[in-house]
Formats: sequence, structure tokens, C-alpha cells
Amino acid sequence: MKHLKQPIFLSFLRGFIAIGLLLLAIPCIQAQSLRISGRVLEAHSEEPVPFANVVVKGKMIVATADESGNYILQIPMNKISPAVDSLVASAVGYKRSTYVIGADSVQQINFFLSSEDYLLNEVTIVLGEDPAYEMLRKMIKNKGKYDVFNSEGFRREVYNKMELDLANFNRNAFDSKLLRPFKFILENIDSISEHRPFLPMFLTETLSDYYYQKEPHTVKEIIKASNVSGVDNESVSQFLGGMYANADVYNNFIDLFGKNMPSPINDNCFFYYKYYLIDSAVMDNKWCYQIKFKPKNMQSNAFRGNFWVADTTFAIKRISMELEGKYANINFLERLTIFQEFDNLQNKGNTYWAMVKNKMIADFVPEIISNKQKNNTTVIGRKTAYYQNFDFNETSYAPTLRNKAEDVVISEDALKKDADFWAKARPDSLSSNEQKIYSMMDTLEKMPVVQTYASIVNTLVSGYYVKGKIELGPYYNALSYNAVQGWRVRLGGRTSNDFSKRVMLTSYVAYGFGDKSWKGGSELLWLPTKKPRQAIRLWYKNDLDIESQSDTDFGQDNLLAGLYRIKGVPWKITNIEQYGVGYEKEWKGGFSNKINLRHRDVAPYFNYYVFDNGNDTSYAQKNNLSVTEMQLGMRFAYKEKFLSGEFERVSVGSDYPIINLNYTMGVKGVLNGEQNYHRLDLSLYDWFYIGSLGYMTCHLRVGKIWGEVPFLLLENYSGNETYFLSYTTFNCINDYEFSSDQYAHLFLTHHFDGIFFNKIPLLKKLKFREIIGGKIGIGSLSSANRRLSTDPTQVRYQIDDILPAWQLQTPTLERPYIEANLGIENIFRFFRVDAIWRLTYNDRPQRPAVKVGMQLLF
Repeated sequence: MKHLKQPIFLSFLRGFIAIGLLLLAIPCIQAQSLRISGRVLEAHSEEPVPFANVVVKGKMIVATADESGNYILQIPMNKISPAVDSLVASAVGYKRSTYVIGADSVQQINFFLSSEDYLLNEVTIVLGEDPAYEMLRKMIKNKGKYDVFNSEGFRREVYNKMELDLANFNRNAFDSKLLRPFKFILENIDSISEHRPFLPMFLTETLSDYYYQKEPHTVKEIIKASNVSGVDNESVSQFLGGMYANADVYNNFIDLFGKNMPSPINDNCFFYYKYYLIDSAVMDNKWCYQIKFKPKNMQSNAFRGNFWVADTTFAIKRISMELEGKYANINFLERLTIFQEFDNLQNKGNTYWAMVKNKMIADFVPEIISNKQKNNTTVIGRKTAYYQNFDFNETSYAPTLRNKAEDVVISEDALKKDADFWAKARPDSLSSNEQKIYSMMDTLEKMPVVQTYASIVNTLVSGYYVKGKIELGPYYNALSYNAVQGWRVRLGGRTSNDFSKRVMLTSYVAYGFGDKSWKGGSELLWLPTKKPRQAIRLWYKNDLDIESQSDTDFGQDNLLAGLYRIKGVPWKITNIEQYGVGYEKEWKGGFSNKINLRHRDVAPYFNYYVFDNGNDTSYAQKNNLSVTEMQLGMRFAYKEKFLSGEFERVSVGSDYPIINLNYTMGVKGVLNGEQNYHRLDLSLYDWFYIGSLGYMTCHLRVGKIWGEVPFLLLENYSGNETYFLSYTTFNCINDYEFSSDQYAHLFLTHHFDGIFFNKIPLLKKLKFREIIGGKIGIGSLSSANRRLSTDPTQVRYQIDDILPAWQLQTPTLERPYIEANLGIENIFRFFRVDAIWRLTYNDRPQRPAVKVGMQLLF
């Protein structure tokens, strides 16, 4: 038995030794080869470049990346020389990138490829047009056929992230006294992307449920979580939801930064782009074709890039496109990249394609004139949205669409989610530097110097200085000059959010050194509810009518008022003492209503007369008047968006027409009112693109007054007696030059956005933009309001000591008043200069024909 066991034992021992020797030999075997892996990514978007080639330079060692940009190379050590040989990554339409191979046996090398113009000689076309063109025709024919929005309805979850970063900044600036307290933030410079270090400054995240129903068309979004570094304002969270994150490539034009950019699959795409069929491959088990595209005219605000289109359905699987600022007529933009990914969904036997990822990266250079010879300080905006968990079951979306009144709803606990919630909710984890942003912002908010700087910036922007429960201002009204009061000082203030977030009290007093009189006013604003918005106002005011009624005009209650008025044109000032109460309420769908009851005592600082030239008689109308009015208003602004504070809010517009209807009734005998009359005003504002020819703004206003009213209650056409351009009044007439009791005004302006200047070699670098427009006024005056005249065409009004003899006024328009303007905007990014002239009533002396405006646009 012993002789039998010995061979077994020896066999086991030999096997154990052999295995041990093999394990010891593996590192030696591995040491004889080099393993390199990594990803090939686009430099700007950091999204994968599918099927890129990675090759050892000068050797027949090649790897092809997969559709996610991943590659692996296993290279025998005797085939290369570390620190001498290099890897080269390449793909059609991208610049090659080279990286020197290190000495480590296992290495990770990521490539970042920058796009370049695609040249036709990179492929060979034998006969006829490139096959890409036939592919595009099929895509256009099937456009929308498989769109997920053609389904009956669905629910999806949307994760949205936005980040602002700073790149190419001067680090030495943090050694200055002003910025030295913030030097610690340099520790957060992101060096993960070796090709592009940057300093993360701002990060926001939202997670929402999006609901859609085709019939009747209804869309809702409920933001269930929001994480905003340094900001807890709900309106900011609202804008970061998924509803405002899309650039739809299936539309003919993509609306970004106020520009209408032609989509690569525009119905007339061959007018804007050239196309090249590059490759074909299997992506997500579907055969796809890769097509490159580039603009025919680089100055046309068109993109360059590539997309992968699925066979049979001809739907886009993945698209990456780029717009360079040096070609685009967009202010401050250096580069824009859009990356979108789509996935195939099935429901009840139907095939749909839905966007599952949408990423946009924009580089802005905040300088008036960009210096191409140096690395300009750049603000990088990144916006990424993921769309997931699609549910086509009607019970998942229909009840919510019926129950929620607003298009976008912020959940009550949206701003209270903890870190554990976000760690589970994110489709993609935050980078280490993104995670640092939240702690960095918390540190900054607690620093006294930051609070001081923030207070200064807030004062400059809002006009108010916040001190506890009081805000003092606005500072730009503190000193002014007018013809009645001479130099005038004003002191005002209002309660802050620390006092109340429902009630705001505003008050001011002003003293004129010329007439030695006091003026002033007070207002109480109470918001019973903010969703929907309800507001109750009480006010009293006794002051001159010198404040602008439009945000685009300057008014006369400021230090510069006396400087920009045209010399020699008298002031036409009226003192108005008024008090009233008002209520306004918003309803579903963009509707809002208001009702006001007010009393006004109007006292002009001038006399005016009625002349009857036929009878050679004249008389002075009563100057002062007392009027009590009931006002009813209705406003419709579908899908209008706002940036809101606790009390005030700023409209950022609507893609639909905005309509206002106002009715005013003068009541005699109530609060000493002296007039019975009725007035109805209807106004419409809209703007719209005209293909690639720019956009047009349209403002139409019509109205009628019933009853006999004094001159001051007529429709006295607003003029512009300054050197500055007015967008809301006629620019070439005097105040009170024309009056009507039934009237219509039409203002049209077309912005060509540089389509002509872009074709002129020298001017295209200045990014000037062309404007053409016109303003038309028509109206009439009823016989009841002409007075004394047997021949109504002979009646004239004269304003005593203000208008000379040649300006004896026809009280109404005998024919339409028309003025035209031709201008250039975007001068040094801010200024606009218009030449304006009358086309009718040229028998009267003209106002200055050139006026200047200011505006900040992309």
C-alpha cells in the first residue's frame, strides 16, 4: 500500500509546483506586453467619438473604439519604445491627437479630439451626388413619423444639470486686495480634463416628472427636487426644468440666444448645408449611417458636425454639432456644441424615437471686443438633461394633467432634498470638482466680504440699498432737473423681504428748488397668494408726470434728463394728484385680470386754446380737470415666462402674441369727478422669425373714446423730444402734436441680424446688424370734441408759450402719420443708431433725424 501511495503524493506535489511556477510566470509574461485603454472624446462636449481609430504611430498596431468611444490596445513590449513611440487617435472630421506612451505596463490614455472642416477628398465619390443627399431626403420625408410626441401621451423623468465655469482667467488677479479673500477657490480648479482646466463656479440640478398628452394638447412638469448652489429662488429652479432645455433638431430652425439657426435636417437643408456619407456600423443593435455636414456659408449661423441615422426608420440615433463664434453673429459666443442621443421605444406595437440625452456647452467671452491674439477669460455654460423611465400608460399621466393648474409646478419640498437622495437620483454621478461647488458656495455665503460685495452689486442692479427691513432708493432718481421744479432731490425707500414676503410698503418725497414745492407718493402692495398670483394695491401720489411708462425709455426723473432732451423744445409737464385701489389676479392658461378705481386731479403747467379760423375766434379751455375712473383690464400671454422675486418679477417674454384689453369709464359726481366717458383700448405685441432672414417685432394698438372729453383726456399721440431712440412712441413728432378719439397705431421693426453685413469682408468682423422699420398712426376726432367749429377742418389747438405759430395743431390726423427708420444695431455690442424721417406732414420742421438707443442682446 505504501508503494501505491507514493506516486500519488509525488504527482500531487509536482502539480502544485507547476501551478506555482505558472503563477509566478504570469507577471513576467504580462511584463512583456503593454496594456493601454481609454476613451476617445470630443474636446468641447466630452462626449464619445464612436469608432475612432487609435494607432501606434509608424507601426501596424491599431485599435478601433466602440460606439461609446472605449478602446483597448495590448502591445508586445518588443514592438515599441516607451517615452519614444506615441499613440495617435483619429476620426473623420476631427483633428488628430497624439499622446506619448509611458513606461508603465498598464496605462489609461484619454484622447480629446477637436473638430475641423471636413474635406471632400477624404472620401471618393464615383458618380453622381453623395449618397448622403438621398439619405437626407428620406429623413425629411419621415420627419416626425416616429416622434414620441405623436403618441397618445406619456410620463417621463427628467434630470437636468447646469454648470457655470471660468477658464483662461488671470490667477494673479487673486493676489489683489479686492480678490485676495477668494484665493481659496483656486483649489477647485478642475484639472481632470488636462486639455482644458477650469474653475467651477455655479452648479444647479433639478429632477422632475414631465407629463404630456396629445389630445387635448396638455403639458405639465412637476419639479420634485432642486439643488441650486447659492440660490434658493423657485423661478430659477423653474427655468432649469426640462421644459426649457431642448434644442429640437427636427424643427426647421433652432431658436437659441434669440437667433434662428437652420437645423441640419431643415426641410430646405440643401440650401444651408453640404453632406457627406462617411461610415456605417451597428449601434444598439441597429444598423446606422454616419453623415457629416458643414455650412455652405460659414456666416449663416449654421452648424457643422455629424449624426448617425438609423436604417429603415431614418431617425437620428445620435447627433453632435458645433457653431464657432468667429463665424456666428452672436455676441460674446466663442463656441457652442450640442450633443443629443435618441433611443428606440415600443408601445402597443408602435415604434417611437425619443431623446434620452441632451447636452449643450457654450463658451462666452465677456468682452466688448474679443482679442483673438490672446486667451480671453471665458465663461463656460454646460447644460445636460437626461430623459428616462418613459411610461405610456394613460393612468400614469392623465390624472396629473387634470389636477395641476400650472404648466410648471415646484413641489413644496423640492429645495429640501438631502445628499443621499441626490446620490440615488442622478443618472450620472458628479465629478469631484462638481461636488466641491456646493461646499465652496456655502463657504462664500458665510464670508462677510462676500456679503458686502453682493450688497454693492445688488444696489447697482436694483437701484436699492438694503438695510435690514428697509431698502433705500432708487438711487438714480435722487437728483434730477425739469423746467417746473428746477433742480430736484428725491428720497425714497421700501420695505425689504425681512419685513414681510407678503406686504411691501413704498414711499418717497421730492423737493424742487425752483418752485419750492414738495412732491411725493406712497403705495401698499399685498400679495394674498403667489400661486396663482393675486395682488391688492393702495396708492397715493402727487407729482409731475415725468416718469417713463416703458422699461425701454429713460423718463425725466433722473440726473441725465436735462442732457438728452433736444435743446429748444419746451417741456410739456402736467401735475397729477391721484389716489386709488386696485386688484389683479392670474388665471390658468396665461390669462390675468385687473380692476382699478382711481381719482385724478390733472393740472398742466401750460394753457391751451381752441382756434376757429373760419370765425376768427378763440377761447382757452379749462386747464385743470378732475376725473374719477373705473378701469377693467384683461391680459393674455400664453406660456409667458418670468424671473420672479418675492414681489417684483420681470417677464422674459412669450413665443406667442401678448394681448391687452383695457376698458375705462369716467364717472361724473363720484369723488368730485367731472367727466362721463368710456374708453376702450386693445393692444397686441408679437415677434416672429422670418426663416433665416431675421425676425420682426409688431406692436398694434387700437382704441376709441365715447363722450365729450377735454383735450387732455383725448388720445394725445406720444412723441419723443430727446436725442435717444424710443421703442414705444413716435420718434419724429412732438408731444400733443396730434389728438384723436378713435385711433390705431402700428409699429413694425425688422431685424436682419447681419445677413447683409456678414457678406462684406470688413464689416462682418464688427458683427453689425441691419434694422428697418416704420410707425403708422391713423385717427379721427368726433364733432363733439372739435367744439365751436362749423367747419371742423379749421379747428386748431395752440399750447400757450410752448408751441410757436407754425405749430398750431390740427386736432386730429387729416391723413395717416408715417415715419420710417433705417438703422444699425449691435455697435460695440450695446448701441443702436437709427436714421428716422417723416413720410407725411413734412410741412412741419423736423426733429433730429438720427437717434441713439442702447440694448444688450446676444
